[in-house]
Amino acid sequence: MGYRYAVVGSCRQGTAAAYDFAKFGEADEIVMADMSLAQAKRVSARVNKLVGRRVARPAHADVMKPSTVLKAIKGADVMLSGVPYFFNLGLTKLAIRAGVSMVDFGGNTGVVRKQLALDKQARKAGVGIIPDCGMGPGLNITMSVY
Repeated sequence: MGYRYAVVGSCRQGTAAAYDFAKFGEADEIVMADMSLAQAKRVSARVNKLVGRRVARPAHADVMKPSTVLKAIKGADVMLSGVPYFFNLGLTKLAIRAGVSMVDFGGNTGVVRKQLALDKQARKAGVGIIPDCGMGPGLNITMSVY
């Protein structure tokens, strides 16, 4: 049995992450969620072609409309945020609400601190929140600050 991933944001980083999930992450399914359903469809087709199997599927999700994100991530084991960092705090709250673990590429230490302050709620929901997994900006900045 593999994993179900949801990638919110289907641009370059989200696409690369989806490929890695499909190739190395034992993915049974990857939901490619984007505010542009056409973009999500293109990326899903690309990932499927690259790995030689149908694993990615498109979904519409607009981070400005939380219900669309909740619908896209429902049932996922892990959600990856591939959207700009200023949406990550809201997505963290949605992940906790949905009972889905979350990682993101980060990019702002202030946002990361606010995400980390949600640890108690995440633990209660049984999920892990791992912010700031990007290279730079990302973990390099947060580690420097700490």
